[in-house]
Amino acid sequence: MFLNQEKKTKQQIPFKFVILLLIITNFITGGFLIYEKFFKISFKDQYPLLDFSRNFIAQEHYIVNLQQLREKIREMANEFGNDSVSVYIEYLNTGANISINPDIYIWPASLTKVPLAMAVVKKIEKGEWEFYNELVLMPGDANDKSGDNTNLLSSYPIGTRFTIEKLLEELLVNSDNTAYYILLRNLHQDDLKAVIQEIGMEALFTQEGKISSKEYSRILRSLYTASFLSCENSEKILEWLGSSKFNGFLSKGIGENVLFAHKYGEEDQLRAYSDSGIVYISDRPYIISVMVQGDEDKSFEQEQERAAIFMENVSKEAYEYFSQFKN
Repeated sequence: MFLNQEKKTKQQIPFKFVILLLIITNFITGGFLIYEKFFKISFKDQYPLLDFSRNFIAQEHYIVNLQQLREKIREMANEFGNDSVSVYIEYLNTGANISINPDIYIWPASLTKVPLAMAVVKKIEKGEWEFYNELVLMPGDANDKSGDNTNLLSSYPIGTRFTIEKLLEELLVNSDNTAYYILLRNLHQDDLKAVIQEIGMEALFTQEGKISSKEYSRILRSLYTASFLSCENSEKILEWLGSSKFNGFLSKGIGENVLFAHKYGEEDQLRAYSDSGIVYISDRPYIISVMVQGDEDKSFEQEQERAAIFMENVSKEAYEYFSQFKN
């Protein structure tokens, strides 16, 4: 009797498991159907002319009035020296923005590494290169003026081969100049032109190679919307920028544990300092770009400190403004 009961129980276990699996499957399927019926379809039916993302972002995160912040940033720029700074801040949910001196162009230094990286990745998307392809370090590539001092690519022997993925990571995370020159040497001029033309940045660079904070922000916006590169590769570049080891300038004005995908640059001889990136406050991301032209008659250290304080203060004002309305 007990043997028969044990046998019967063993036979029932698979059957019960199948029933449970069917219930879970139906529940998941039903959830998707409910989503389709009551959220996706009903929103399109009710608001066919509106951005579909309004489904997912609460009204409280749609900030359009930046006047108070705009006045504060303009006041700070005037105190610093209004003709020496270019500031652009854009709240990505609504497109509301602040633009201080959009016509002032400043030497970008390492900020040019981001469009270079985008040109490289575009070649990969076209099938012309692969991330695992290797490029060779040549004598003219080595440059130790920027990068991770503990592992500069310029310290490797001439002839060393690096994968393109490694070069991109060093370029964006550590701002390695050697990685920049290796990649640049292997790119065609048309590859770089494609980035500028497709993103609509014909006014990005002057003939002298200078840029403004407003124009540069187009690069970040194209990464955020994945409009130039695929979603996967846009995400990859932003992850590298978010892993930057530089925590000065704008980074110092942002709260802890808030992701800041950014690129900084500085040119000691020209006294040019810049930082530009996306601040990922939960549900409230925004672009912030600040460029400073220091006094070339003053020391690099003095002007760097002055620029760093200005950037930190601007960044802090923006961060507090966009954070203050959150529940």
